[in-house]
Amino acid sequence: MRSHIVIVMIGSLLTLACQEAKFPIDSLPVSVVNKNIGDTVYVQQYPIWSGFNHPSAIIVGNDFLIYVADTYNDRIAMLDLTGRVIGYSKTIKRPIALAEDKSLNLIVCAQFDTLLPAHVSPTTFGAVYKMDLVSVGHDIAAGNFKKVFYEPTDSVRRYTGVAALYDNRYYITRTGPKNELTRIDKDIAVLLFSATDQLISPVSNLTPEGTGLLSIHNLTGIATMPTGRSVEFVICQTGDVALYKVQWIRLIAEGQTTNYLSKFYPSVDGDIDFLRINRFSTPRGVTLDPSGNLFVVDARLDSLYRFSPRGVERFSFGGTGSGERQFREPSGVAYFDKTIFIADAGNNRIVRFKLSTDLR
Repeated sequence: MRSHIVIVMIGSLLTLACQEAKFPIDSLPVSVVNKNIGDTVYVQQYPIWSGFNHPSAIIVGNDFLIYVADTYNDRIAMLDLTGRVIGYSKTIKRPIALAEDKSLNLIVCAQFDTLLPAHVSPTTFGAVYKMDLVSVGHDIAAGNFKKVFYEPTDSVRRYTGVAALYDNRYYITRTGPKNELTRIDKDIAVLLFSATDQLISPVSNLTPEGTGLLSIHNLTGIATMPTGRSVEFVICQTGDVALYKVQWIRLIAEGQTTNYLSKFYPSVDGDIDFLRINRFSTPRGVTLDPSGNLFVVDARLDSLYRFSPRGVERFSFGGTGSGERQFREPSGVAYFDKTIFIADAGNNRIVRFKLSTDLR
């Protein structure tokens, strides 16, 4: 198995090296479905990848292998770029978010049950896990998940998103019901961790109050830039209170201090697509490509959205169903080699779309 994985990784590296050309996609009207401008359009690829039970997240790792949070099967699936299953992890309860750092550690947001003193039934906690894939030769079935973070005094908190940075630090999104104005340590937060899994601090300037930019509510996902040394990130959230359900946050130096602020503001950027109030309903997954284009999947609108680095909506499509360009509760999205991978949770499948100008 290990020799096969080495061959897959070498082949993928050669593929990446030969296919780094950027591609332009012209602007499309909002909610245009199955329509192209010129000869640029994402075309659904076949076969569809099946065998999952409510897949909630998908990533293409730094090892050029694909990982799927097979949520209701309580496992992580490892696939090669052709969709062939290489292996499954040991049982991990309800995995919903994935990332892989530069050292090829797989980071997973999931849950576990434990029996507390004086309780007659187990209590479920949210937790963050890591697996060192290098130490097991990328044999995911042989690897063990190490629980690196959970909060033993608070069983209602859940960790819903994870994204790694260039230096192996990583962000975690956390949700929960306790967010009173008088509470210092509110449940809802974006947490920054060190490469050694130490909680550094919650991200400043984000607050679970209000409705506008920098307000955070039911966080559902997070993404960082896959290249360079940027620490900016994009978060998605749900709930009726949040007007900006997808927000792009970056670290800005102001004199002797630094603050996390919105990348876009109406007063500066005008009426760009990304800032349209209530543009999304229930965004569950976000990812960025190496050029800074943003992809969002909305689980209620059953749609995929693409935005340029300047917040202009370039290409979006979707619809409820199991046919071509249709989804049911899409919950995860990944990008690699001009291909979009979507964890179509309600249809228990992974669907792929490739830019038509790059079809072979």
